[in-house]
Amino acid sequence: MHELLLFASVPVHQHHELLQQLTGLTAMQPRRCIERRLVFKAYRKPGFVTPRVGASQDLQQSGDLQRVNKMLNGGMFYVQVVGPVRPADFGGSPASDPDTQMAGMEDSNPPGENPTPQQGSAYEYDQQPWKLEFRDIPEAGTRSAVTTRVMASAALPRGDIVASMNAWGYSFVTEYVVEGDVFIHNDIVLFLHRVLHFPSKEPEPRGPRRQLPAWTDMTPLEKSGSYVLQAAIAVQDGGNQETMKKASQHLFGLREQLSSAVRLEQADRLSLDTRAK
Repeated sequence: MHELLLFASVPVHQHHELLQQLTGLTAMQPRRCIERRLVFKAYRKPGFVTPRVGASQDLQQSGDLQRVNKMLNGGMFYVQVVGPVRPADFGGSPASDPDTQMAGMEDSNPPGENPTPQQGSAYEYDQQPWKLEFRDIPEAGTRSAVTTRVMASAALPRGDIVASMNAWGYSFVTEYVVEGDVFIHNDIVLFLHRVLHFPSKEPEPRGPRRQLPAWTDMTPLEKSGSYVLQAAIAVQDGGNQETMKKASQHLFGLREQLSSAVRLEQADRLSLDTRAK
C-alpha cells in the first residue's frame, strides 16, 4: 500500500480558525484523536526475524502476521507501535476494572481544546490496544509534487508488547504522544495535530510507561505550540499509475481549496527518513 501526503505548518493562533474552516469544508465535526506512539529500532540483520514467537500468535488475523513479518524482515528501520488513549487516562491510577478502561475516545471537550481528565478514571496498560505502523522513506526522483511512500500496518496483542518486539529484532527507543483532530474529506484524511513530550523531570524509562502523567505536564515538541496539518490518501495498488495520478489530483484540489488558509506542500524527503542508523 502507498500513502500520498501533503503537509502544512499551522501557527497556534490560527489553530481554532482552521478547525472551523475544516469543519465547514468536510461538513463534519472534528474527531478527537490522542495516541501513544512507541518507537522501536531494528538491531538484528534483515531476514533474522522468526514469526513463531510469544504473543505474535495472538494477532487477530493471519494476514496481519504476514504483514508484520514482511515489514520486520525488510531493511533496518525504525517502526512505531501506536495505541489510542483517552484524556481520562492521563494522571490516573491503576484500574480495577479493565473492561471499562478502553471504551474509546472521550468527545466531551470542544474541538481544539485541551482534554480534561475525568475524576475516578484510570489507565490500564495491560488492556492497551496496539497496532504496528511501518512507513518507508519517501520515494525519490518522482515528478509528482506530493510525498509518496510505502506504508503498512497490522494489529498487535494488547498490553505489554516489548517482548514480542524484542523477539522480532526491535528494541524500545522512546515514546511520545500525538494529539489532534481528524477530518474526512472524500478520500482524504486530514489530521491537524501536534507532538507532545513526556515531562522532562521524569527519568527516561527503558520501556513504555505503565502509567501516564497528568495532561498538564505534557509539553509540545514545538515550543511555540504550532500544529501540523497532514492530508493523506492511501492507495491500495501503488503500481497503478492511473490511481496514483488520480489521488495526487485530489490532494492538489484540496490544496487549492485551502490555499487562502494554509500552504499545503510536499515534505522534505530526508525529514521523513525511517531508516535506523
